Amino acid sequence: MAEKTTKKNARKWVLFILGFVIIALSFQLSKTIIDSNPPPRKKAKSTIKDVYTISVKNGPYQVQIPSKGVLQAYKRVRITARVQGIMQTINPLFKSGQEYRSGQTLTKIEPSEYRANVISKRASLYNLITSILPDLQLDFPSAYGQWNNYLMGFDLEKPVPILPAMEEKVRLFVSGRGIISSYYSLQNLEKTLTFYEIKAPFNGVLVSANVTEGSLIRPGQELGEFIAPGDYELMVALPKSYVSKIARGAQVKVKSIDTSQIYTGIVSRINAKVNSKTQSVEVYIRMRDSRLKEGMYMEADINAMEFNNVFALDRGLLNEAEEIFVVQNGKLILKKVNPIHFTETLVITRGLNDGEKIVAQPLIGAFSGMEINPIPYNISK
Repeated sequence: MAEKTTKKNARKWVLFILGFVIIALSFQLSKTIIDSNPPPRKKAKSTIKDVYTISVKNGPYQVQIPSKGVLQAYKRVRITARVQGIMQTINPLFKSGQEYRSGQTLTKIEPSEYRANVISKRASLYNLITSILPDLQLDFPSAYGQWNNYLMGFDLEKPVPILPAMEEKVRLFVSGRGIISSYYSLQNLEKTLTFYEIKAPFNGVLVSANVTEGSLIRPGQELGEFIAPGDYELMVALPKSYVSKIARGAQVKVKSIDTSQIYTGIVSRINAKVNSKTQSVEVYIRMRDSRLKEGMYMEADINAMEFNNVFALDRGLLNEAEEIFVVQNGKLILKKVNPIHFTETLVITRGLNDGEKIVAQPLIGAFSGMEINPIPYNISK
């Protein structure tokens, strides 16, 4: 009997423990199932961005073509030797930066050898004329006095005087003696003698000197450059499509790259030739200002053409489909526009209405229908 009681108790404890394990497993399983279902997500609150906007105001727009170039003197002379000899020392010295007045001697080349040859030719002409005086006195008494006076004014150290006026018979007689041919040959030599002294063609400055006193000068050798300061020209290359819109005499604003000073020039010349490589045309802008120097790097803004009833906006606002975002009832709406001209930073468009609001700056992630908080943008800031 005692043995049966013991078995019953053991059975109860086994069932009790088994039930407890089942309950624990059920509780753990239900917890796992509950944890596997994530809680419902909260809906994100919609954020409305603040966007700067500007109001459209159509009007005229003057297209300016920025071009750069180096300033060059309008009056420039390359001083080139036409004779041979040793360069002489004169005052002032032949140095860069030296100023000269018109007609003042720039430099001299030693002419003694050539001058002696010229004097010899003068003496020969003098002797020829002297030899015909007796014949003139007999055959042409009226011409004798003219030629006698001509010899009286003949100086071997000075240029030969102009031959006296002659009748046809006298001219034939004189020509037959070789006097006329000797006279013009001597004039040619005297002209060459003047090349030994180089004079300033106008008031200016010697900007470069390639030789010094005592140098051996040869024909064709470049001695230096001479310019007139205060009068300059700027050459810029413009697209050929714009040239027809540019008029000679038009005023141009020119800015110095390094000093940012503004100067005024005029379009003086337009080349008739188109550069085949760049398809551009050379336009010359003339400027007169004592502050300018040759070689300055300048930037010119040339008025090429003018559009009416247009609006200029940032190129970044225009998409590939030629649309921009306009603001309607606090939302962004894409609108088609007609771009008619592009600059480096702007696009000139038609198709926008006066008073219409557009975004002032490109907006990342913008889309049609996007709600925004428009804020008027003051361009003058």
